[in-house]
Amino acid sequence: MTNENNLHDLSRRKVLAGLGAIGVASAGAGLGTTAYFSDDETFENNTLTAGQLDLSVTWQQLYYGGPQATRPGDYGDAERPFVNAYPDGDGNGLQSFERDNGVHEYADLSAYDDPEEAAKAGTNLEFACAEIATFEDPSFDPNDDALIELDDVKPGDSGEVTFGIKLCDNPGYIWLNGDLVDETDGGHAESDGAQLADEIQARAWYDTNGNNVFDVGETPIIGGSLREVLTMLNEGVLLAYDPAPDLGVPDPNESTELDGITLTEDDCEVVPRNPTCEDFGLFRAIKIESEDLPTTIGESETYSTPVGDVTIAATDVGGGDLREFDFQLSGFEVSAVIVKGGADGNVCRRADSDGDGYLTAAFGDGLGAPFRTETERYGVSHISFCYDVVVPEEPPEDTPVCFEPSNTRFIALEWTLSTVVGNEVQGDSVAFDLSFYAEQCRHNPDPVSPFEAPDDAEDAEIAS
Repeated sequence: MTNENNLHDLSRRKVLAGLGAIGVASAGAGLGTTAYFSDDETFENNTLTAGQLDLSVTWQQLYYGGPQATRPGDYGDAERPFVNAYPDGDGNGLQSFERDNGVHEYADLSAYDDPEEAAKAGTNLEFACAEIATFEDPSFDPNDDALIELDDVKPGDSGEVTFGIKLCDNPGYIWLNGDLVDETDGGHAESDGAQLADEIQARAWYDTNGNNVFDVGETPIIGGSLREVLTMLNEGVLLAYDPAPDLGVPDPNESTELDGITLTEDDCEVVPRNPTCEDFGLFRAIKIESEDLPTTIGESETYSTPVGDVTIAATDVGGGDLREFDFQLSGFEVSAVIVKGGADGNVCRRADSDGDGYLTAAFGDGLGAPFRTETERYGVSHISFCYDVVVPEEPPEDTPVCFEPSNTRFIALEWTLSTVVGNEVQGDSVAFDLSFYAEQCRHNPDPVSPFEAPDDAEDAEIAS
């Protein structure tokens, strides 16, 4: 990447700055709110009155990029990883607003030594419709070009935003939409064109507790490379009001018949330094540190992940460290298992017969960290289980999709740039928009994505 640190404007202009438009509209400023006459209309005093559909959106954004000391312009006054938020009573990048009983905020910074610890412990705020009018305008200038602009992103950088959405008048369907606005190629010889959108991994999910983290039991909405995610979101994804774990992945509490392969040492190769799931275009289900692994032969431990359970059984132990293990999955399968030990990592995966992809595994036999001698392995420092899943774009027919008013629901999106990406993305940039579209449920039993039928846009509200 370049040394110019062009991402300095991330916190105020270039990333999610366009969300100012959402904030203004949702704060009741009169932008984007229209009536839908097939709603709950009444006829009084010779006047036809239609119901209203007010969609309100708040957010908290986090960015894990360069250190605060070297790139302070990337973050708000609350410091790394806080970028920006709405509402933000004091403009420090931390979500907050006042109620009669005092100031409410995403996290109490005074209770933590490190803002990153506060970010991990914090949660987005639910808000009442009556409170929306009290929110001040966003504390940054809206970006003229796109909702999110990523420039000079370094390998290993990641970011996340959680939206709080609420309907304040009548029940409605809500779609999530994404649009790739612009991308540029840094002009390097290694590139065949703009690559950044292909190298960044992204996913969206129902962040049930609003804590900006993909937790156990939460349901994914969509995942893949940033380009793949935006392509699928461009057609509009109908959101579920009460998403269930079986929306995109099996319920880990139910017995699931898996037919994935068994990985062995023959499927492993040593990769220098500290490889991650994102390095291979995959998502991490769980990373298990050495102190949490079984260290007695025959001992086993089961770990819950957002997409299923992992059971690890120790088969070889030395010097108090796990050396080799078997594993079994429940509820999901993985495309790769990464075992770190010593200076490098052992990446275990098996190519398919066509040589253009990898088989999924449900079991592992005799895996371990790289060998330090011909017969002795390094102790395992951590194990990562990596999966690749793109969930359905529409909820199943029996999933409630009509959002009730006065209930805040949280939708999150995160992105990560691989730690091993090379010069092919140096100088690249990508800009994209995210938006929510709401449409009345009443008298509309078969909703059609407005992004496939744009002529219906006058009958709904768009926040973008």
